[in-house]
Amino acid sequence: MTMFSKQFLVRHQFKLVFVIIWLHVSTLDLFYITYSGPVFLWQENAQFITLLVHVIIAALTTCCYWAVEKKIVKKWRVENIRS
Repeated sequence: MTMFSKQFLVRHQFKLVFVIIWLHVSTLDLFYITYSGPVFLWQENAQFITLLVHVIIAALTTCCYWAVEKKIVKKWRVENIRS
């Protein structure tokens, strides 16, 4: 399966993180559960401001992931050069 090869995942890592986080936040905001069952918030979730907030949250989370990943990879490379 070449679509999800290691090379593909490394090349599109941040795009995939962004999409997964955006879908996760949007899904969590789509409904909530009460004793009488789930309540879906279709109209509220389809508003531009809500979608914008979800995109901003996903972008900030992806930036944090990028910063942490960059620091870890840099530290890992320095440790491997020393040994």
